[in-house]
Amino acid sequence: MTSLSTAADAGPAGDEPPERPRARILWWPVAAAIAVLASLVASTTVHVPYYAISPGSALDVAPLVHVSKGNPSFTPKGAIYLCTVSLKQTTVLEALEGWLDPDLDVVPQKQIVPKGKETSTQQYNLQLMADSKTKALAVAFQALGYQTMKGTGARVVEIVEHSPAAALLHVGDTITMIDGTPVRLETDAVRLLGKLHPGDHVHLAIEPKGGGAAKEADAVLAGNPKDARRPMLGVSLTTRDFSFDLPFKVDIDSQGIGGPSAGLAFTLEALDVLTKGELTGGHKVAATGEIELDGSVAPIGGIAQKVVAVERAGVKLFLVPADEVDAARAHAGKGLRVEPVRNLDDALRILASLGGNGLALERPGNNGA
Repeated sequence: MTSLSTAADAGPAGDEPPERPRARILWWPVAAAIAVLASLVASTTVHVPYYAISPGSALDVAPLVHVSKGNPSFTPKGAIYLCTVSLKQTTVLEALEGWLDPDLDVVPQKQIVPKGKETSTQQYNLQLMADSKTKALAVAFQALGYQTMKGTGARVVEIVEHSPAAALLHVGDTITMIDGTPVRLETDAVRLLGKLHPGDHVHLAIEPKGGGAAKEADAVLAGNPKDARRPMLGVSLTTRDFSFDLPFKVDIDSQGIGGPSAGLAFTLEALDVLTKGELTGGHKVAATGEIELDGSVAPIGGIAQKVVAVERAGVKLFLVPADEVDAARAHAGKGLRVEPVRNLDDALRILASLGGNGLALERPGNNGA
């Protein structure tokens, strides 16, 4: 009898089935993909110290100016527009997109918010707006003949090294008289010195910091490094004991907008609302620029984006700070006239060319209202 065995089927004793080859996982592509994904997420979520400036809107200022009851107020037929930009801190991706978009500007944070104010950007800009409204009303009333600004002299806050002032003045001293003319405000000193020339002698009355006996001193004005034709004493000034004294209350509703660049528009609108006639000749006009207490107009940011906002509003004349007229004109279409203004008087002259009454404004108290 033949016996059956499975040994032949199983193979030699001790043998096992051969192993299948294992798949080898390459980890570096996975790591690279994770890194790329993390970078993409970071680029859309992590903010960098840059701000994107994009076009905002143009807003008619007349409905925002409210004169207290019982005081002269006139509704203009024309319109003065302030213009805004949209301001946003960017992510990496937004910064890259902004640099490629001609309607956007991407600028370092320090150009938008001074050092130390980074955590309170909104509050800082709202305070700038509040100051701008106050200055606009003070300048408007001053243009109408009211003495709105008060002070007790021009206080020295900074002295240029090796300048004429360096040998005569100290920070904290107050200039109270120039060549026999009293100085109440910093603008008085700027105006009086501005009438002179490099090489001219100037006589100053000075009250020292911390009190003490007043003194007098003479200086020979130097030439300004930026323009040798202009005189330079070599000081930065502020007004001592500065205050405003407005003849009656006027409120400006700034609609939550921040920054100082609506100052010129507010000043012009206040003049239009407070006086008979048409400051703009009945036209629609946009204006931008920070108004200073002496009526000068300082440059602002985002001029290219403001041109876009003005054009969208259908405005045909845009008043801009003189230092920014070239940039504004470079972005303006053929239908928008862009004019430079260095001060309030420039703006009034341009508006007068449209039929406005800015060169013959009447003081509200004497206009028969």
